[in-house]
Amino acid sequence: MRLHNLSSLQKLCIKLGPRCPVDVDVVEWVAKAVDGSVLRKLKFRLLWESDPVTMPNSLYTCKTLTKLTLSYKILVDVPCLVYLPSLNRLDLQYVVYKDEDSHVRLLSGCPVLEYLVVLRDDDHVMKFTVKVPSLLSLTYTTGALSQRDGNDRSLVIDTPNLTYLDIFDCSRHSCSIEYMPRLKKAWMNPSTHPGENFLKSLSTIEYLKLSQLYTLVPWCNVVFSLLIECRLCPYYADWCESLGVLLSNCPKLKVLMVDSTYEAGFPVLWKWNQPSSVSECLSSHLEIFRWQWYAGREYQTKVIRYILKNSKCLKKAEISLKSIGNLEEEQKKMIEDLQSMSRVSTCILLAGPRF
Repeated sequence: MRLHNLSSLQKLCIKLGPRCPVDVDVVEWVAKAVDGSVLRKLKFRLLWESDPVTMPNSLYTCKTLTKLTLSYKILVDVPCLVYLPSLNRLDLQYVVYKDEDSHVRLLSGCPVLEYLVVLRDDDHVMKFTVKVPSLLSLTYTTGALSQRDGNDRSLVIDTPNLTYLDIFDCSRHSCSIEYMPRLKKAWMNPSTHPGENFLKSLSTIEYLKLSQLYTLVPWCNVVFSLLIECRLCPYYADWCESLGVLLSNCPKLKVLMVDSTYEAGFPVLWKWNQPSSVSECLSSHLEIFRWQWYAGREYQTKVIRYILKNSKCLKKAEISLKSIGNLEEEQKKMIEDLQSMSRVSTCILLAGPRF
């Protein structure tokens, strides 16, 4: 590949798959683009069969770069001198880190970074630290990282200006999150219990999603005074037993969504503990209620009945039925149970398997 008219090049996207010849000098392409242009956006995705490549040092001092995406067979080997004064967004997708401090040095040289996406699979970093004062949005996703090092891996987040946080962590390693007073949205896959500082950050949050939820108990230890929308995707355990407590801690909640797709297959007989008093959010604020993958279980029916009966401001309710193949009688019974509930004629929409 030849790069023509480099002086006007502002965006470069390189995607090379497994069939790419391993003798291609991809590093030279990047070096020429950085040195001979006013490059603003670089996206480099390398999936070849050869060893990971190291980016040229000039990349880490590019003054014009605003968006950088590095994916797969790229070795993040960051020099001591790192300064990306214009970098606003950084995506690190399944890259290889040379050592524990490579990503730390990279982030420390991004003074105006606002958006960070980190996707990890099975790298060697034990302690992944995100310390960026300017950061507004963080998306962090891991697969089931190797257990060869035991449970010593950890995630540390120190981002005081963060407004959006999305963590999907299947590794179940420890997570330390400093206080984030400006946090507004959090989408979480809570494999570990939230710490005190993080719970404190949630006190002013407006949107919360908890996916693959193992337990709801720790999340009931904070008052979500400004929470408007809450999405729960239970996986296993006691979520329905603690739901009443959670609702009482969300006085301004307007939207409640429950997705029971992933817990529908468990034969556990969960119980619904009906609260002794109706929470403020149900009596004064809740407007939208959605339940996805309703399977007709007793506890599900009781929860739905309770919410419909006590939600005085409800404008819309959607119940999505579990797909049960040719079991028409079972599905008919589920529909009859829903139709017998109060306010069903004006509030419930019987939807398909998914919203």
